[in-house]
Amino acid sequence: MDTVQANEITIETAITQAPKHAEHLLTMAQQHRAGHKAINQCQIIRNWHPSAGTWCYQTHIAIADQPDYRLDWLTNIFFNAATLVRHPWYPQFGGGKRQSLSQPPARGIDQHQLCWGRFDLGLSSPRYYRQLVSLALPEKNTAAIVARSVNQGPPLPDKAVLAFTPAPNGEVFHYANGRLHWHHICCTSGPALLPPRMDRWLINCLRYVGLDQAERKTYRGEAEQLRDWLQGDDFEMLLPEALAQGSADT
Repeated sequence: MDTVQANEITIETAITQAPKHAEHLLTMAQQHRAGHKAINQCQIIRNWHPSAGTWCYQTHIAIADQPDYRLDWLTNIFFNAATLVRHPWYPQFGGGKRQSLSQPPARGIDQHQLCWGRFDLGLSSPRYYRQLVSLALPEKNTAAIVARSVNQGPPLPDKAVLAFTPAPNGEVFHYANGRLHWHHICCTSGPALLPPRMDRWLINCLRYVGLDQAERKTYRGEAEQLRDWLQGDDFEMLLPEALAQGSADT
């Protein structure tokens, strides 16, 4: 029986584990991409992960008519997502902060940083995700971003309510044949309504009986809004504006 991961781990542990978690994300994405060939349409699948003690949701969409340079451009946006003014693919984002690290990334990781982001999940208060975010660039046409909850980071506002992301969790981008593939791989242990063990039990009960429509709707909405944004007219506007206002370390 696998030992269930802690909701948060130390920065040092997260740095050490980042290469393994990036490889896992890349494998999951490749398998999903091989079985889902539709263009401009997302697919959501879920799998049970014993080490996380819950299900992981995988969303894939292949966005057509994209130039090759947009892979690096979008990877940069997502790696710096906590500093952005807004997320065109997810309006529930409410701001964030980042913090650079003196520790070098582990082998196989290009760069990393600490950050937190605030999100409106439709609960009584926003939820904050405090993470080590690690970028892996294994091939010219592929990038992976690992986001793991850690127990330190930029200072949080008073009374901030933390929610958590165990592994596997993050993003994979892949470019081929004029299509930009986005894999959003999301593993969360609960909405932080109850103490951690009870919170995981609650979310697992809801997922087990099929009451995960809200989660699925969120993932589908993100994929479709990302597609519409990238195929629209104003996508190039975001990054310079965002970095000008939010890139400074805390």
